[in-house]
Amino acid sequence: MRIRPAGAWAALLCLPVPVLAQRAAWVKDGVVMASNMEALSFVQRRGGQAANYAEHWRREQSEEAILALKAQGVNAVLISLMKGAGFQAEADDIEAARRYVQLAHKHGLKVGGYIGASIFHETMFDEEPDSLNWIQRDELGRPLHYNPAQTFRYMANRLHPGYHGFVRRVLKLGIGDLGMDFVHFDQLMWWRLPYASYTETDQSAFARFIESRYPPSRMKERFGYGRMGRLRLPEFGLTGAPVSWFEVVNPMMQELMHFRSQTLADRFKEYGDYIRELNPQAALQANPYLDPSANNAVMYGVDVPRLLEHGDMITSEERNEPGFTGDGRLISRIRTYRAGRAMGVSILFWQQPATIVGRPAHHVLKSDQRLRLAEAMAFCGNCLGLTAGLDVGNSRFPPAAQRYVDFYLKRNELFKDASHAAEVAVLRSFASVELNGSGVLPSVVLAEQSLLQAGIPYATIYDRHLGDLSRFKVLVLANQDALSDAQIDAITAFARAGGGVVATDSTGDWTDWRLRRPKSGLQALLSTGHLPDRPVRANIGSGRAAYIPRIEPSVAPPPPQLYYVFRNEFWKLPRNHAEFIDAVRWALKDPGLAVQVPQWVAVDWSRRAGSVHLIHLVNYKTSATVLNAVVKLRVPAGKRLREVIAESPDAPAVRLNATAAGGFATVTLPKLDLYSVLVFRMEDP
Repeated sequence: MRIRPAGAWAALLCLPVPVLAQRAAWVKDGVVMASNMEALSFVQRRGGQAANYAEHWRREQSEEAILALKAQGVNAVLISLMKGAGFQAEADDIEAARRYVQLAHKHGLKVGGYIGASIFHETMFDEEPDSLNWIQRDELGRPLHYNPAQTFRYMANRLHPGYHGFVRRVLKLGIGDLGMDFVHFDQLMWWRLPYASYTETDQSAFARFIESRYPPSRMKERFGYGRMGRLRLPEFGLTGAPVSWFEVVNPMMQELMHFRSQTLADRFKEYGDYIRELNPQAALQANPYLDPSANNAVMYGVDVPRLLEHGDMITSEERNEPGFTGDGRLISRIRTYRAGRAMGVSILFWQQPATIVGRPAHHVLKSDQRLRLAEAMAFCGNCLGLTAGLDVGNSRFPPAAQRYVDFYLKRNELFKDASHAAEVAVLRSFASVELNGSGVLPSVVLAEQSLLQAGIPYATIYDRHLGDLSRFKVLVLANQDALSDAQIDAITAFARAGGGVVATDSTGDWTDWRLRRPKSGLQALLSTGHLPDRPVRANIGSGRAAYIPRIEPSVAPPPPQLYYVFRNEFWKLPRNHAEFIDAVRWALKDPGLAVQVPQWVAVDWSRRAGSVHLIHLVNYKTSATVLNAVVKLRVPAGKRLREVIAESPDAPAVRLNATAAGGFATVTLPKLDLYSVLVFRMEDP
């Protein structure tokens, strides 16, 4: 018997990736951003700044400061548009923004406007009387604050039509009136559970959401009852965290996670649609909670594919600063960059700490500045990130790091319009990673870690990408325990057509409703009714399937909980790392790229038009030079290798000698200091 959930969500899991919203062309040209997003009025209201901060802030607004940023390579600047106090309360800040936009545009810089997600009740309630109804309230009716130190800020409810109208007025001000080039939504997330919003607006929206997904004929199958006339948001019965359970099996709670993720993505889409009505080349940016070692959709309503489908740029404040530890862990932000590339958006990290005079940097960055920049060049696509605050004197890069910015700008043709060429894909399914984070994330993150430290480029994919796996040779299912029948059918078809599949742990044992199957969902791949307790390799059609009973952590993972973060102190290679990598290479059969580098060198592979292949090598052990890195690349059929050039910010470009054998071109890079990109140019014979 096959259990096929009949809910509307199950039918969507294998749809092809939709055509993404039109991206602003200037974003594709590459972004080097600077920011001080805090309005002067807000800094004064918050307190704690230096006594002379206002003077310092005004210097940041000067033409001299703009020219200094431009000299550092900055081409976009983020400033305040609306923090949340209201149009009248922030009138002086708005006029300062108007002057700044004019000055920045004079010198060719793009300018974006920051929009906060909170309401300052001391000013907004008088200015906008209806804003009393725009705030989020928990299940006990209490307002949700920004944090305990700033209780003058209530979190706004993005679902309330009044607040939505207010945001549209802000967007019209920024894009239509001030002439800004992009907008940035801070805190683009719902507050951490159990602090969900339970206003009547939310209750009505949730009821409509359920009714749209489950008509009466399906309601009983999903929830056990054919008629539920009083649909309301499920309650937690808690006055605060933590939530005691960790796997989301309650069907209505599962729907709550979908509801929060979908409504947040819908609002983001509406913001993007509106600003493009005002200016077709306006860009949409946001700051959600994006750490890929956590189940963000459950806790914050941030489902990566749903949300990132609609943006141009996304900032991340995760703390996974790049480096290589003494116990052999490669710490990186590559997973987040992979998420951006999967959805076609630019990811921005703080590459240089922004300072506010009298206060410590918002993020204290301790890693090598050059490594942060090299990582962005290699893995982001075409975006260097947030390289400076507006306080140029305190956030200027030293010469060694500035060389990386200069190299990125001078050689931007290497990064622009380059498509990811990874042959291995790692699936992150919603029903697995999000609804069972503590059970699944250790396996997913450690599988990715093994690939990174084995020098195997991989792509992150999501449920929607299972509709077309044709560009990959291997699909990794690291404990993707909850998959729909349609997804399993797509995976099986991929293998029969010649693809390789590597599955681990409890992959496919549950449906996407997290209902236990009587037989393994992988039975067609492995020819077994239940997952075995030993490794298995099988041929299926013209493809291959491998199964490993468990990704074995070297460090015991954190205990189960609803909000789960598999932090980087647990990223030590699994005990069966070699077994897993051997299975991937067996499934790959005929790789197009092979490298011989130490475990502290990460590799990426992309292509540009004109048969140009780019192999990026990043040395995360910055204290040790790598000698004689070997790169072997398959020459496409009907082409021949013209040349291989190694380029780096730290040394002049050099032509490498290549040997040809068996359809491959092999080169040796004599010396890798920190970052090099090997440019393979092919031509017709």
